[in-house]
Amino acid sequence: MSRKKNQKQIITQTKKSPKILGYSFSKDLSKEAPKETSLISTTLRDEWIPFGKNNLFPQELSELSRAASTHRAILGTKTTFSIGEGLRTTNKALRSLLEDVNVYGESMDDVAKKVLSDYWKLGNGYMEVVIGPGYINFFHQDGTTARVHKDGKHILLHPDWEHARRYPDNMRKIPMYPEYSKEGEISRSIVHFSDYESTYYYYGMPDYCAALDHIRIANQIGVFNLTRFKNGFMPSAIVELNADMGEDEAQDFIDDAVAKLTGAGDNSKILFIAKNGDGDATNVQIINDTSDGSFMELQKITNDNIISAHRWNPALSGIQVAGQLGNNQQILTAYDIAMSTVIKEPQQMFLKCIKKILKMERGISASDLRFYTKPPVSLLGTINPAEFITIREGREIFHLPELTDEELAALIEEKSSKKEETHTMPDGTVMPGSSHKEESTKKEEDGTNN
Repeated sequence: MSRKKNQKQIITQTKKSPKILGYSFSKDLSKEAPKETSLISTTLRDEWIPFGKNNLFPQELSELSRAASTHRAILGTKTTFSIGEGLRTTNKALRSLLEDVNVYGESMDDVAKKVLSDYWKLGNGYMEVVIGPGYINFFHQDGTTARVHKDGKHILLHPDWEHARRYPDNMRKIPMYPEYSKEGEISRSIVHFSDYESTYYYYGMPDYCAALDHIRIANQIGVFNLTRFKNGFMPSAIVELNADMGEDEAQDFIDDAVAKLTGAGDNSKILFIAKNGDGDATNVQIINDTSDGSFMELQKITNDNIISAHRWNPALSGIQVAGQLGNNQQILTAYDIAMSTVIKEPQQMFLKCIKKILKMERGISASDLRFYTKPPVSLLGTINPAEFITIREGREIFHLPELTDEELAALIEEKSSKKEETHTMPDGTVMPGSSHKEESTKKEEDGTNN
């Protein structure tokens, strides 16, 4: 007899011959990225254009962002780099407006952080614009709650898309910018930021979409490690049971054993062999686990693919990679590359939109509005202070007593002597000898470095 597919199978044999009770724990983790519907408005059953299976692809992406540590670290760093120190402008009136942009007391920095976080995570970000008498407000709308209306000109917001048909009254319909809906003296519009992907017209796709399967695998690796720990790191085994029992009894025994010996995740695979009739005593054969090396290799491959799909340098997110520690200069170089090739485009997309709305709706010029970037490491580590401050200035900074001319001359001579003995390279390497003694001495004597 057989039960459900991919579950326990019982093979009935004649008396005094063994019954083999096998187990399959394999799961198909592979899922394709959803394809957009090619249906037009008149043929769609619902008011919205579905995104993914059961219209829940954004929800799955949101769950995956919490499932794999490497993936989550990169997403967080992308958002952090996108915002930096926040929006800056020399326009005092504009600066005051951006400090309080909605009834929740949020700043434009707060809204931008949420919108860009959704953009990186979901490939889509949504910002609602509300204009009333004498004011303009900006609100972030959770990307998992938004879907494109079948007319392609509106956004539908619903808190629970899994049960949207059951609760249609909870749905809001808002025109996409630059169109507005009128509610008395209040006008509403919603801006849809999307990461372009060919063949996708209504929705964007996150840049890491090629690594979705690897993110799912990374999640399963975490589940495996947890359940392996719960199971006391029990290896696989073969259990030979000599007993006179029927199939129902055997199944009850197996169910009880599986419940006790394995946890959630089923990472301990046990083959039960029930023998009816005469035979040896019950025997348990432990199978040595030789898969740790392969498992670690899988974990490495998974992380590498996630990092590559994000177009990211792991050092920027504090991800340790063997042989790629990197010094400050290397990290700064990686940061510059990430800013110009990954971060800049969505930054500029957001800024362009804000500038346009402020100009058209309030006549406010925001030409110098920009994100103030924040490198992950200090630039001071790459600068030699001796190149731009004098000895007297340095002593003043550190609150050291002022030197007399004689003391200064003696210190200059001492420094020149030490420079002759060693020379520090830009990368921090100390080299013997110095070809800069004469130049340095001349600078000191001329007073250019005193």
